[in-house]
Amino acid sequence: MNPKILGLVMAATLSSHALAKPDALYENRRAYPISMESFITAGVAVGDLDGDGDLDLVESNGRHWPQASYVYLNASNRGYSKRVVLGHEETTGYRVELADIDNDGDLDAIIAVDRAANKLYLNDGQAGFAKVRDFGSALSNTRSITVADLNGDGALDVLEICRGTPNNIFLNDGNGGLVQAGTFGSLDDSTLDVDVADMNGDEWVDLVLANRDGQKNFILLGTGDLRFEQKIPYGSGRDDTRGVAVVDLNDDSMMDIVTANIGTENSVVFNLGDGNFSEEVYFGGNERSYAIETADLDGDGDMDVVVANVKGANEVYLNDGTGKLTKNAVFDSEDAATYALAIGDINGDGKPDIVTGNSEAQNAVFYGR
Repeated sequence: MNPKILGLVMAATLSSHALAKPDALYENRRAYPISMESFITAGVAVGDLDGDGDLDLVESNGRHWPQASYVYLNASNRGYSKRVVLGHEETTGYRVELADIDNDGDLDAIIAVDRAANKLYLNDGQAGFAKVRDFGSALSNTRSITVADLNGDGALDVLEICRGTPNNIFLNDGNGGLVQAGTFGSLDDSTLDVDVADMNGDEWVDLVLANRDGQKNFILLGTGDLRFEQKIPYGSGRDDTRGVAVVDLNDDSMMDIVTANIGTENSVVFNLGDGNFSEEVYFGGNERSYAIETADLDGDGDMDVVVANVKGANEVYLNDGTGKLTKNAVFDSEDAATYALAIGDINGDGKPDIVTGNSEAQNAVFYGR
């Protein structure tokens, strides 16, 4: 299908209440498909993989069924014109993260793999990923990966996040060697996402967990020993949370929590300081939200929110600077089943664009107005 026709088809599939508003920053007529195929995509990440100054893309595919994952190279900010298979195996891929794991100055790709070893693809600096390292166990129901320096040694470590099996900590030896160093949370947590930040101002990193299957969400407080034993619950316990983002929404220099839920409306939990947190402040409707990302989308200096939905169009919420979120735009098809989002300036015009990772529907770039 011609990409211009695709945009028209995508727009036509939206219900009348989802038509673009005049001030909407994103709309379907400013979309371009990443490829003409429909994969079972569960992860997307953007970054400069080949050192040419534009943003490339890694797409993680499969979920419960092995599929190939791909690297898409950006042609001088003119779109994705080259695709390379990532690795030599088809995997049950979920979330993908880009980070310099081996400290050689380029971005490596880390993919969470369900019921098999996770994959670390080492970049040769030119978007070549011939070197692959496995880590983790085939017994894990892995859903996502979070990358952060957990022990303060300057090397990026990895959290393996699992649904119904233990969540695991892998420490980096400084050269990309990942060694398991313990678990976090309860051994039977149904965790789908984790963000890392200092939530109580003690200068130790804490873990903010998104749990589902009727489990409460928790903040796990760190004390520098990688044990994360003290828990602070947040949310209602009915949220069935699939995604979490930690960001200062109200400019008070404390990190707040934004959740993507399938059991209740999406919510904001404000950080009140000294380890205290507000009740949930809900936004949006009763969508089934699978992922959430934050960025300054309108250039006003505060952080806005993008929500990925299943059985509903995706949404953009603008922040008024106090943490109040107002819906600005809906985009993509109501049938797209978006599992993942990535935000970055894909076409080099200085405006953030949104990449969607859809299950059994085409993935696309939505260009900011």
